[in-house]
Amino acid sequence: MRPLILIVDDQESIVFFLEKTLKDEGYEVRTATTGGQALRSIESEIPDLVLLDLKLPDMSGLEVLAGFKQQFSGMCVVMITAFGEIETAVQAMRAGAFDYINKPVNLEQLLVVIQKGLESSKTERELSLLRRRDDLLRDERDIVPSRAPSMQAIYGTVRKIAAGQRTTILIEGESGVGKEVIARLIHNNSARRGHSFLEVNCAALPEKLLESELFGHEKGAFTDATQQKPGLLELAHKGTLFLDEIGDMSIPIQVKLLRVLERMTFRRVGGLKDITVDVRILSATNRDLTACVGEGRFREDLYYRLKVISLRIPPLRERPEDILLLAEHFLQTFNLQFHKNFAGISEAGARALTAHPWPGNIRELKNVIERAVLLEEGPHLEPQHLGLTAGESAGEGDLPARLRAALSGQLPVEGIPLEELVGSLETVLIKKAYRAAGGNQTVAARLLQLNRDKLRYRMKAYGITE
Repeated sequence: MRPLILIVDDQESIVFFLEKTLKDEGYEVRTATTGGQALRSIESEIPDLVLLDLKLPDMSGLEVLAGFKQQFSGMCVVMITAFGEIETAVQAMRAGAFDYINKPVNLEQLLVVIQKGLESSKTERELSLLRRRDDLLRDERDIVPSRAPSMQAIYGTVRKIAAGQRTTILIEGESGVGKEVIARLIHNNSARRGHSFLEVNCAALPEKLLESELFGHEKGAFTDATQQKPGLLELAHKGTLFLDEIGDMSIPIQVKLLRVLERMTFRRVGGLKDITVDVRILSATNRDLTACVGEGRFREDLYYRLKVISLRIPPLRERPEDILLLAEHFLQTFNLQFHKNFAGISEAGARALTAHPWPGNIRELKNVIERAVLLEEGPHLEPQHLGLTAGESAGEGDLPARLRAALSGQLPVEGIPLEELVGSLETVLIKKAYRAAGGNQTVAARLLQLNRDKLRYRMKAYGITE
């Protein structure tokens, strides 16, 4: 797709010259002769770069620049100045303009400035396009940059379902894909956005503590209950409560949650009085809840209550077009946070990133970029900065030779030692999950869709040390 340039100038001769020149250079061109026309034009089509005259019939170029930046902070704007306007041009640079060129326009200088502007603002322009196109930008935390059609479809669905006041939504996907981000996005695009968004990880708390956290407790309800405490359901009144890892919730708490969803009432632990709330409940899981229902570990009636609408967030390996976009996004974020000045990712670094399978998904990618920016130096992120070993991106290369042979060809006449080979495969996968989880057994167990006890049993059986 050719870059789109918007020319904003009220002098017909200049507009004609610039439009013909830029079209000959292969650019898409749009024109506007007033500031108001220019500001209206970006509501339907976002340019990659703007050439903006400082003097317009209806408003100043500085006012138009401010309007551009208010709508799209990353928009690349090059000011066109006449003789004697240098001081105003410098003021425009301070207000966010990328550069300025003088009249009469020098063609060679113009093309150089345009090329530099397009290169320097590439990442910001991509993010601004996503924000405007999906109309979902309310907070920088609330969107995962994406080019993948699957994610664009999810953002479109979010825009529709956010209008539901109490509709429950189940967000499914592997660890690290951004389920919490989608939950916040739903809340921040709903009528409840002016009220609390509260969250709790159901896998992180023991049953009794989770019950108290959700429903609150009365003074004296148990040994350490020295005073009355409201629960998250009360505190989220008029807002949203996000239940992460709901597949780990115990059956007794599931029963109490079902009552909340049916009646919007509950009692504090140790309480006798019903409390009525108005709260939207969003939930997320990396488990197969259908299987959990079949095994009796999750109530079927609650399952269908929770998934009035379900969203599946695809893992990063299913949308490889997003890997470098996200990496550049995180690079810019951590450049600012750590006061670094990495210019980008080298070609070799990009190849290393796209070759990695990313079992930890976006969270793993973010952690890799954060570590590299914090600890390394250099104009670009290189493969050695990323800490991605060949073994982690080699796929079947980690498998024992006999297992690779059995998978790639026909079975030999003498047969294969199935149990031994299955053990080899389990060992490889457990080691991969354990590395991806940073040595955290609970996270590794989730990556393998096992409970922690089963993972520990297998680690012990195969002699895998921590």
